[in-house]
Amino acid sequence: MLKYIKIHLALSALLVLVYSCADDEGNYNYSEINEVHATGILESYTAYTGEKLTIKPDLNVTHDDNTNPDRYTYEWAAVNTSKLVMESKTVIGTDKNFDTEVKLPPAKYLVYYFVKDKVTGITWQHEPFTLNVVSSIYEGWLVIGDVNGKPRLDMISMLPGVETPRIITDVLDASGSNLKLIGKAVDVECFNQPISSPLIYGVYVTTTESGSARLDPDSFGWTLSQNLAYETVGGSLPTNFGVDFMKSTGSGENFIYSKGDIYYFYRVLQVKYGLPQNKLESETKTFYAAPFIAENGGSLGTPVFYDQTARRFVRYSTSKGSCAPMPPIAASDNSLDWNDTHADLVYMTTSGFNQNENFAVLKSTISGKYHLLRFNRALAQVYYKEILNAPDFDKATKFAVSPDSGYLFYAVGGKLYEYDNGTQSAKLMLDKGSEEITFLDCNARANKLYNKKLIVGSYGTTGKLELFTVPPVNGDLVLDYSYSGLCKIVDVAYRAR
Repeated sequence: MLKYIKIHLALSALLVLVYSCADDEGNYNYSEINEVHATGILESYTAYTGEKLTIKPDLNVTHDDNTNPDRYTYEWAAVNTSKLVMESKTVIGTDKNFDTEVKLPPAKYLVYYFVKDKVTGITWQHEPFTLNVVSSIYEGWLVIGDVNGKPRLDMISMLPGVETPRIITDVLDASGSNLKLIGKAVDVECFNQPISSPLIYGVYVTTTESGSARLDPDSFGWTLSQNLAYETVGGSLPTNFGVDFMKSTGSGENFIYSKGDIYYFYRVLQVKYGLPQNKLESETKTFYAAPFIAENGGSLGTPVFYDQTARRFVRYSTSKGSCAPMPPIAASDNSLDWNDTHADLVYMTTSGFNQNENFAVLKSTISGKYHLLRFNRALAQVYYKEILNAPDFDKATKFAVSPDSGYLFYAVGGKLYEYDNGTQSAKLMLDKGSEEITFLDCNARANKLYNKKLIVGSYGTTGKLELFTVPPVNGDLVLDYSYSGLCKIVDVAYRAR
């Protein structure tokens, strides 16, 4: 039932409504007022963040002929009793019915429903009910991209005990995050122990104008101090600093790349992002690094960068914070001179294939031909040959390496090819017609169900994310999972648990 109250809402520890009555011995004429009673509201509800919740109360009035549809105003107020008084109340609705997405952080709330009669000026309050808001962003794929020229973060959410994943478009808005993305979508990344503090998990989102922001890993909450610039030595980077991409080699270890510079973080030794690491110890100036990093085991191996200007590979020392020339090797038909490649680096990554081999695609500045280089953690070249029989390879925009087979995948428009370096030939695996393949990867940090899948992001009228099994012996791809209705995908990461 709705209660009649004369004073406005007051918050003290909990939302307490106070009204008083007093005896009056005078001789007055009293008339009955319009009373409002509500039914149809349960004692408790459970909803996921970003999920639409519908409550349609029936209002019973005693003195209203229903000729004025605008006689009443409404308010739904959620109170988190675990917070301070001034932070506890959130108005979540102002219509008669509550029929909208729940954009509250996961918690237990008391919800008050108020109806004000504008004719009498009296506000009536329904008995508060319990609203349990459950996180819908527990685990799953984070997808950043653009919609109508604006950046958006979507999520394919995997919930414990729920068989069907939930697709949450604009998950920042759905979760009530304060972060508003501006510019163009650039990067999303998730990895363990992201900063030198008790924080054990990091979720980073980057756009061209917002820079790189770290979200609260459970609520996706954000404040300005969570921008990546605040994780540097002495604030050496601007507050809107943004990465082009990140490469995490393992828990508490990470590389970031931005506009030709590479920075490094290593939690164990309390090394924070500071000066660019793309500098040879024997030289005074930094070199312009190509936009690729072969993590190659990180502190347990030898990461490799590429000097784009001098066209040479360099090895990075995590302990020294600088680079050194690669071990000399004579160029031949089956080997490449690390220090004088005469080639532009088109692609490079550390794959899960053959105990984490590194793959690099190079284009000769002399002949214009493409070559594939593979090298192991010890920096021994195990394969170097020209890429042959690969249609439209010069037009490829996206690349990935299968951790099971070592096949090199490349995308041209809506076509996906699989290049077998053993047979030195490519096979057309997908043809999406007018659709564009906008993303290609294999994600080793996803859970065991997905960490060897080939991930393909495409765009037609909306974005689609597909995960494929890559069979041996050039077998056709096997589609395992498909998710539609997403943004135009730029980057994908897996929020693990």
